[in-house]
Amino acid sequence: MEKKILIPTNFTKHAWNTLVYALNLYKNIPCTFFILNTYEVPVRISLSRNHNAELEAAKAESEKGLQKILQGLNFRRENQKHKFETISRDKDLTDAIQETIDTHNIDLILMVSRGENVSINAAFENEISEVTEKVEDCPFLILPEQMQELPDSKREIVFPTNYKFPFKNKEVSALIDMAVNLNASIRILYIDSDSRPLTKEQEQNKETLKTYFSDVDFSFHKLTQTTVTTGIHLFIESRESNFLALYKRKQGFFSKLFSQRFKEDIDFNPKVPVLILKELE
Repeated sequence: MEKKILIPTNFTKHAWNTLVYALNLYKNIPCTFFILNTYEVPVRISLSRNHNAELEAAKAESEKGLQKILQGLNFRRENQKHKFETISRDKDLTDAIQETIDTHNIDLILMVSRGENVSINAAFENEISEVTEKVEDCPFLILPEQMQELPDSKREIVFPTNYKFPFKNKEVSALIDMAVNLNASIRILYIDSDSRPLTKEQEQNKETLKTYFSDVDFSFHKLTQTTVTTGIHLFIESRESNFLALYKRKQGFFSKLFSQRFKEDIDFNPKVPVLILKELE
């Protein structure tokens, strides 16, 4: 089944690397890649004519940049089932992404985070945090600027959960798709910070995950005597895991996985790509 992948670009080398990463990630999958560039020109009420000229110039520059990307992609036609569409919008990035999702029924959004780590905590006011917080009904894959090549085997995705909330099958479908596409295992991680047994509801939610992940390789893991964020870091580093998947509920950032009261939580910046799964109606 064809996938629809959205990749915002600002024409930097990191944005180009994100596109190349996406091509490799889905090298065996039929895909349409939507490449989005947004531009905004501040309104100057007293200089409306100049504003219109600046707007046209910004539009032309955006469209020119997108055409250059298409030209570059002509040299990377490894998969004839890959198609590309460009979108240029005079809009805020968040609004443009949401519009594209609603119009084209996007399956996944790929973005790159500045720096070596993936900064995804809402405690920081950055573009990634804002977009992932506001955009609805579509999962994200956030990449660090320095992207590591995937190993040929033993690929795995760490999926932390406290089992307190039930998941819908469609909410974890992007995680399952990624595991299938990459021939990767899913490691479901529970951090037992307070040494309490699982409630009946938690046990039920855990059993439901078994049903959802029945077609992929998965396993359950538990860490004790550690905090959630430290435990996730240690688990990923000790196993050299390749991805982290986090579930974001609408009423709280990642099910309130992070508490801004603690510096450790604010410093949660994974070094691996992060798949952000969204709560869906």
